[in-house]
Amino acid sequence: MTEPTQLKAIAHPVRTRLLNALEAEPASAKQLSGSLGLTHGNVGHHLKVLQRAGFIEVIEERKVRALTERIFAPTYERLRIEVREGGLDKLHFLFEQAGREAAPQDEQPFADQGRLYSVQMPEERAAEFAARLIALGDEFGAAGGEGLTFGFAGAVYRVVS
Repeated sequence: MTEPTQLKAIAHPVRTRLLNALEAEPASAKQLSGSLGLTHGNVGHHLKVLQRAGFIEVIEERKVRALTERIFAPTYERLRIEVREGGLDKLHFLFEQAGREAAPQDEQPFADQGRLYSVQMPEERAAEFAARLIALGDEFGAAGGEGLTFGFAGAVYRVVS
């Protein structure tokens, strides 16, 4: 993602749910509305927004009675946010997005999800931690398969003094 309009497109919690579902398996608006418990019209609207932003595409069309059913799939293998000069605040967006898509605490399958630390250290050491965290995140992202969908949010950042 490079454009602010793309960030706006995925910032809506319904669109995040749709993308998560489509990453697991291509589907039609009707299938998505049934599996996510949303109205067909609501799903259709959000699919159009995602399609205009370039996140999804129609991979199949088939006739179902008198209608044409479209099957949607993501246009990407993995989303990556690229910061352009004067653009978005990537760090805040990432954590806000994690907050939007996270299930409530009482629906979490385990009690200990993470930590928040503020530590003084040399910049080189912080960069080393950041590189290790990115590698761990890439490993997490490549581990897909069956089961529940889990998210991962991590960053090493300078704290405002």
